[in-house]
Amino acid sequence: MTEVSAHTGFPEMLDGRVRRCHPKIHGGLLARRDDPAHLAAIKKAGIAPIDLLVVNLYPFQAASLRHGCRFSAVEHF
Repeated sequence: MTEVSAHTGFPEMLDGRVRRCHPKIHGGLLARRDDPAHLAAIKKAGIAPIDLLVVNLYPFQAASLRHGCRFSAVEHF
């Protein structure tokens, strides 16, 4: 398993909101393996295809039920 920050070379920031928004992640996930143009584009950009993504989803419901939680604090996660 490779941590996102290790793969992108970019640290987590803004309480984890930004770590996944990176071309190395989205390009690696969204490139179609059956499209030579997609494969050429990610290769040119130095992006490796990603075969499997494992996520640890933020507990939205539990966070929203905490005393004093504002909707704006949860909606961006």
